[in-house]
Amino acid sequence: MTNSAQIERNRTVVAEFLDGTHSGRFEVIEDTVAETIVTHGFPGGNPDSRESYRQWFLGFQAGFTVVGFDVPAMVADEESVAVRWEFTVDHTGPFAGVPATGKRITFDGTAFYRLENGRIVETWLHIDQLSLLGQVGALPAMANAA
Repeated sequence: MTNSAQIERNRTVVAEFLDGTHSGRFEVIEDTVAETIVTHGFPGGNPDSRESYRQWFLGFQAGFTVVGFDVPAMVADEESVAVRWEFTVDHTGPFAGVPATGKRITFDGTAFYRLENGRIVETWLHIDQLSLLGQVGALPAMANAA
């Protein structure tokens, strides 16, 4: 496979993964994530298998209804894909010890994916947790300022 074909394959795998996991089609994880995924920076603990990765996304979905998901930047090479993303969600279930507020929340972050043989084998995640927690009311001083 040429370098440009490998780069395009990596972009396609990550785009498919993001589209599926952020629209509630978690079966996409079977096709895009390695069984022994290695993760870093996941709030609540780092998933260490394809199934625990899927459970992490299900847990997020239990607290939020996705209203919008945008990827303003994606950069890829032969081994990895970096993504800057923006979320708009409604807080429709308990999260971080806070019952559903019904508030519309917007936050952003980045993810870095390492791929092998067309599958995501390692993920580094950075969520703007301070903004997210403040908007749901888990940080009372910030909730009052918002």
